[in-house]
Amino acid sequence: MKLKIRASSLGKIMTSDNASTITEKQSIELDRLLGLIKLTETQAKLRDKLELKRNAPPTLSTGAKTYVKELFMYHEFGVRQEINSKYLDKGNEVEDLAIELAGIYLDQPDLVKNDEYFENEFLTGTPDVCNDEVLIDVKSSWSAATFPFFDAELKNSLYEWQLKAYMWLTGHTEGYLVYCLVPTPEDLILDEMRRVSWKRGELGEVSIETEAEVRVYFDISKIPTDKRVKSFKVELTKKDVADMKEKVYLARNYYKQIKQR
Repeated sequence: MKLKIRASSLGKIMTSDNASTITEKQSIELDRLLGLIKLTETQAKLRDKLELKRNAPPTLSTGAKTYVKELFMYHEFGVRQEINSKYLDKGNEVEDLAIELAGIYLDQPDLVKNDEYFENEFLTGTPDVCNDEVLIDVKSSWSAATFPFFDAELKNSLYEWQLKAYMWLTGHTEGYLVYCLVPTPEDLILDEMRRVSWKRGELGEVSIETEAEVRVYFDISKIPTDKRVKSFKVELTKKDVADMKEKVYLARNYYKQIKQR
């Protein structure tokens, strides 16, 4: 079996252990030190340390190895780590509404959900919206408390790599990660009431206070519609593609190592 990574999980193997991988800031500092004619002893030691980091062969992070182990358990023994989650449930239930909202914000009112499955030698995935003009991945926030109102840039690297994976799979060089805040379906609100009720020791009898608090938590009626959408443009570079290939190769090799134990 040739291991392929789902776009939604790609970010799990793209992570790096800071202790062994040079950061962008460290690369800049190394370039500065290499440009100096005369270095102090401390500067020379730092230069040598950073050069070792820069020249170190690529490796999987601890988190990436954990994910590959999870893949192994699933592919070899059918063991799943998680069946579902309330966040995923909401995303699935409100997907069409979120795509409609994203289309209005991006001035593309005729957006429709994509059902086409894409695959290459390394990745698989089904982007939310994909046509000749635009590629969009929509994320429906669980509540207003989790919506990125004030973020100036995309902070979730898992989502960023997911979108880059979709771009590679579909031939796009840019795409949009669009957060949408839409009303939470009643069935999920009721589930949350029961969860909070049990946590508070109400033994399944949802109190008036708990119901009121949960409904207030999910109430977005005071938030203008144009404030319920946040879009981040993401671009795909040749280095991104090279990095994805590299990490998938490493994941495959680690998978083989696990299987041979």
